[in-house]
Amino acid sequence: MELQRKLFILADAAKYDASCASSGSQGRDSLDGKGMGSVTGMGICHSYAPDGRCISLLKILLTNVCIFDCRYCINRKSSNVQRARFTVAEVVQLTLDFYRRNCIEGLFLSSGIIRSSDYTMEQLVEVARRLREEHDFRGYIHLKTIPDAAPELLAQAGRHADRLSINVELPTASGLAQFAPEKDGQRIRQAMQGVDRHVQAWRAATREQRQAQSLPGAPAQRAA
Repeated sequence: MELQRKLFILADAAKYDASCASSGSQGRDSLDGKGMGSVTGMGICHSYAPDGRCISLLKILLTNVCIFDCRYCINRKSSNVQRARFTVAEVVQLTLDFYRRNCIEGLFLSSGIIRSSDYTMEQLVEVARRLREEHDFRGYIHLKTIPDAAPELLAQAGRHADRLSINVELPTASGLAQFAPEKDGQRIRQAMQGVDRHVQAWRAATREQRQAQSLPGAPAQRAA
């Protein structure tokens, strides 16, 4: 499948994934040659950086293939949608290409679950790792973590991403049992707690570092 076709499918599939993005606009475009600009429901989303800036993100799924059959999800196993899957290298290159063209300031990446939670999370982490370590990418990265993924994979994701999030799926145990019986609410909560523990540990380490640097005789930080 051509890369452009994959991008069309997996950007459209990602529009249902919560990304802390602005929303509410009606879909408008100028594909008919009339007018200028567009407000589309896929591909580029807008989110907010910690400093309050509104930034544009490439919002895509790694794949819309999924081993689960959650009744509320358009990408469920039994859904009659066209499937596609990016390679890690393709996501990295797309992000760099869009960034160099000044179309985006970062990446939002989620995925259907393929093979296993750990395998899928490994693929997401590898995208972020290559961007940071091999291409010195300093833009914004938001990774959607996968429930049941190993804690060490979440820790690796946190080293490379600016933001991690996880889907609550459904607010009640009865709703989850009815619409997504293959998923375990307790495991989802544990995954969310795991992400929170990593965040709190990072904040504590940051506070300790700042306190140590403020002590008399501590070496001064060099200006960036």
